[in-house]
Amino acid sequence: MKGCSIKKLINVTSLFTIYEKTFVDDYYFNGESHDFWEFVCVIDGILGVTAGTDVFVLEHGQAVLHKPMEFHRLWSEKKTNPHIIVFSFAVDRMPAVKEKLFRLTEKELETIQQLSLQTDQIFDRKKEIIIQSVRSDMEYETHIFIDTFERVLLQMIKENGETILPVSSTSAKHYKRIVTELEEAIGENLTLPQLARRCNMSPSSVKKIFTKYAGTGVMSYYNELKIKRAVQLLKEGKNIGQTASLLGFSDQNYFSTVFKRIMKKSPSMYQKQWKSFHHNGV
Repeated sequence: MKGCSIKKLINVTSLFTIYEKTFVDDYYFNGESHDFWEFVCVIDGILGVTAGTDVFVLEHGQAVLHKPMEFHRLWSEKKTNPHIIVFSFAVDRMPAVKEKLFRLTEKELETIQQLSLQTDQIFDRKKEIIIQSVRSDMEYETHIFIDTFERVLLQMIKENGETILPVSSTSAKHYKRIVTELEEAIGENLTLPQLARRCNMSPSSVKKIFTKYAGTGVMSYYNELKIKRAVQLLKEGKNIGQTASLLGFSDQNYFSTVFKRIMKKSPSMYQKQWKSFHHNGV
């Protein structure tokens, strides 16, 4: 008899960080992006979140799911002390995620808190947050841990997320305009004065607003956008010279320097490793 083939919708393959923290009321985390998923859940307090071009304010039971390479930043809002739990992870299967924001049920929230409490029993960590390895004789517990986390994610995504409107302040709208202009100029060599003119703002206003919501320099962010796109082009088979040119870099060596600073490896090494990874079907 031929059995019914079952394919998992979510398959978590790696954990990078798990941590639970309560921040001071003036906390802010400078923005970043990385090539894995990140789940941030608010237990208490109010958390400000930048997610791509949008700015949100999250409260108890709300969560944000950042896709790989999505720029994001966190900070304390309204003089509260946000208590959050963060999981960063990689998958080899994930259903289409249309929404960024979700509301967990109290039962799901309790499950996430229980997983956070179990982390040190099951995994060895370094620097308090980085998952280094599975503890000896904890293979079964690890499987149950991952299965439980996958079920929370699956239920959360299945419920299609929560409609939370982005912050609509003038400065948040300006931030979105700045990011949109940068994205549209990804193949150019845009300068700060040129960007400011496109946004009908002064260069100092662009810098101030961008730092407020991104926690990083606007031109640094612009380079990160370019390198994210470079990763896609290299995976598609473009060579380094073509990639540099398509992204507005007139100097291939400078492109390689920027790529290595952001990705921690040269574009040639990245492409070589990806081809090997892809060829082996991992």
